[in-house]
Amino acid sequence: MTSPSAPPGLLPPQSRAVVAVARRGVAWSIDFALILLAACAIGVHTGHRITDAWADAPGLDLSSWQIITGDGTAIGKAGQIATSLWQQVVTAVIQGFLILACTTFLYHWSTLALAGRTLGKAVVGLRITPRTPARAAARALVTTLADVGCYSFACCLLVSGHLVLSVFAWLGAVAFFWFNALAAYTGRTVADRAAGTTVVPAQTMADSVSAPTAQSAQFTPAAPPMPQYEPESSWTP
Repeated sequence: MTSPSAPPGLLPPQSRAVVAVARRGVAWSIDFALILLAACAIGVHTGHRITDAWADAPGLDLSSWQIITGDGTAIGKAGQIATSLWQQVVTAVIQGFLILACTTFLYHWSTLALAGRTLGKAVVGLRITPRTPARAAARALVTTLADVGCYSFACCLLVSGHLVLSVFAWLGAVAFFWFNALAAYTGRTVADRAAGTTVVPAQTMADSVSAPTAQSAQFTPAAPPMPQYEPESSWTP
């Protein structure tokens, strides 16, 4: 006697988990590619700011001979110019990382709050549930911290001169990124658990919405039959 075969198209639980993680990985790659495009644009803008600050710096007409043979005034002036330029560079870089983090947050929050899914999730047919602005904001915040926020903080510490702290911040950023990513194998990432959301296939949500309507249409009770009255026969004595 042969055992009954499994229904076609039904994958084992392990295979379904791998497919789900792969779909989420593709969605994340698309979203992160968009963030990288924004980072390139912000980097170009920051580079222009640094170039303009260098061009507008006063006292750059000092020659090396003036600095070497000067009585110290030229050297002090050159040091002040260099310090001022470096502070402007640090400020521009920090502002660039802040703009990148804010752009990432606004992208995730707006798309999740309005459509329930980012562009990457829309491509692979995923969405979050439940979809509320507060849950979307919480999920976008954790996603931003894991993707670019912690790395941006480490880079800001580095350009500010805090080398040791930047190394620890960088290690923490790497650990948090992989902890959030590997948690997807459990079905919910850290961002999902912090926001109280779940990533599900878009078709599943569509079926859940249409199921009550179909069920109510299928089990609509029939109208009760109208009572029938037979005319009374006339009797003549």
